[in-house]
Amino acid sequence: MNRSLAVVSLLALLASSPSSAQEPAPVPESPDRPVAVHVAGIRQTGTDQVLLILADEGEQRGVPLAVGRDQGIAIYLGKTKTETPRPMTHDLLAGILTVLGAVVDKITVTGLKSDIYFAEISLRAGGKVHPIDARPSDAIALAVRLNAPMFSVASLLKPLDGSETVPTIHAEKRLGLTVQELDRDLAASLGAATVRGVLVASVLKGGVAERAGLRRGDILEALDGQPVPHLAEFRGSSGREIPSFTIWRDGESRTVATP
Repeated sequence: MNRSLAVVSLLALLASSPSSAQEPAPVPESPDRPVAVHVAGIRQTGTDQVLLILADEGEQRGVPLAVGRDQGIAIYLGKTKTETPRPMTHDLLAGILTVLGAVVDKITVTGLKSDIYFAEISLRAGGKVHPIDARPSDAIALAVRLNAPMFSVASLLKPLDGSETVPTIHAEKRLGLTVQELDRDLAASLGAATVRGVLVASVLKGGVAERAGLRRGDILEALDGQPVPHLAEFRGSSGREIPSFTIWRDGESRTVATP
């Protein structure tokens, strides 16, 4: 066989080889593989409960976490870097870790047992990394304050349809309050089934809202006479000068002037 014929025969053999004609099979994802996640949505689901969504980079999959209302607000305030007049619990913890020179390398949602999620904080101190058992809400609230990476094991990620990532809590620093979407079930539980507005979730001490007399649990119906039945309208109106708030409290509406 001459050299040219040998080369042609070798090329033909390689072309017909199964290993070259077929792509390698994809490697199955390990259920324990850590996947980077971020806070993609905070949704009020009841009077005292918030649904928190930790989503992957493409927001195609996520971990739905039911947390307490106060924990949900704490996470949102930390995520938006909203200042409070005195340190909240997670602000205090973050400050202590910083003074001591300890670093949160990452936090990971590690498992689900009996409908309870578990998390771990990887704390670096004294030249060692210490795994700290924690509730996911506490771990996340700390991570958003320290800009620490967040992960979840792959087995906990579920497909998202897009609706879960709509935030339903909004902090307005200029007015000194945090408001949340008021759905019909929540309104009915407050005896305000016919009221349209956003619920005041927290009021910043010394801020405009507190000085005007607003309290946590009020329903904010209008800003300077402009109705705010949903967060979208609230966001659209809150950037301008606000001479007055119209709120619903104890079964009646009232308008109060801003200081």
